[in-house]
Amino acid sequence: MINADFHMARLISGYLSDSITPEERTCLDEWRKESEEHELLFQRICDEEYRERHEARKQNYDLQTGWKEVERRIKRMNFRKRCLVMLRCAAIFAVPVLIAILTYRNVIEVPSAKDSHLAIAALPIMQGEAKAILTLDNGEILFLDKNAGEQQARLVGEQVQVDSTTLSYRASRQKMEQAMPIYNKVEIPQGGEYTLVLNDGTKVHLNSMSSLRFPVMFGTGKREVELTGEAYFEVSQSEQPFVVHTQGMQIEVLGTVFNVSAYPGEEYQTTLVSGSVKVNAEGGRSLVLKPSQQARWRPGDEEMQVCTVETAFYTSWVKGKINFKDQRLEEIMKILARWYNIEVNYTNETLKNKRFGCYVNRYEEINPFLELLEATGNVHVEINGKTITFYTNH
Repeated sequence: MINADFHMARLISGYLSDSITPEERTCLDEWRKESEEHELLFQRICDEEYRERHEARKQNYDLQTGWKEVERRIKRMNFRKRCLVMLRCAAIFAVPVLIAILTYRNVIEVPSAKDSHLAIAALPIMQGEAKAILTLDNGEILFLDKNAGEQQARLVGEQVQVDSTTLSYRASRQKMEQAMPIYNKVEIPQGGEYTLVLNDGTKVHLNSMSSLRFPVMFGTGKREVELTGEAYFEVSQSEQPFVVHTQGMQIEVLGTVFNVSAYPGEEYQTTLVSGSVKVNAEGGRSLVLKPSQQARWRPGDEEMQVCTVETAFYTSWVKGKINFKDQRLEEIMKILARWYNIEVNYTNETLKNKRFGCYVNRYEEINPFLELLEATGNVHVEINGKTITFYTNH
């Protein structure tokens, strides 16, 4: 029953937003003819007053608020945790419709464990953790993890501090002039994350499969670092410009908060949360971003694209959440594969283009999320160790 509720909530929300396909419209019409209850429910949701409320919700809908309302209703009915987990995969715009369906029926049938067709491995696929590899200027390599405090004595300088989640180069206010700058490099392996505090107080949150090359101490000129992968920057205010270099692109700021995603072979994205940044791409193209704007560019493209976005969808990973809004399955799994250290296979290329909107707790195992995907009825999932394979759902 709950799978059917999800499916019909998605179809009705598509009908209300004029985004339903002919095949989905046929399925919806057949569902309406099945019983008088279905038709009454459909008419109740689609009356003019509800349509006005639905349009307003589409413009200002907050996924977290919607989920809290669904969760409150389910908790009030004292259902099991499994039902709570499954509902988190409701499409963003389908949540208001789902609430209406649940309210009308006032009951949900909870699926039993034997109803799940997901081939779950004996051992769950666990989330990533704080870990990094630090390469010093002299070539020495240090591994930073939950035992990172033991590396403290091997780092030069009293101002350098390290613990299980953060490496800090925050120095004293006194400037130290160096004949040649000393560079270190932090690399985050697959399934890891780490926070770096630079000499000037700038905080850098590094995501999985990312690296940052940086000077141990900034001089009197530009503050420059080199990034591969994804990082969330909280730049300390200074008269010295702060420049992030990626392959073929650089971002220049004075003091601001922004996210940069520059993984090799993928679209580069610079998302501005606050302040102002200037984005320069190879070939002399440049533009200035305002808060809530995102610059998109692929190496080799002639032009950069700028659009207004909900920054939370691109920065929530820093706070332990991952939000997806109508994104392709391949894009979703590429992001999750870096964090959960998994391999993803598709038995059919069309599966990569299936779109989902969902919310993932970054610090929970991935298996419940895969159950959610299975519950939509759009894909079949099998797990073998650290390999996830998607099949068409016949």
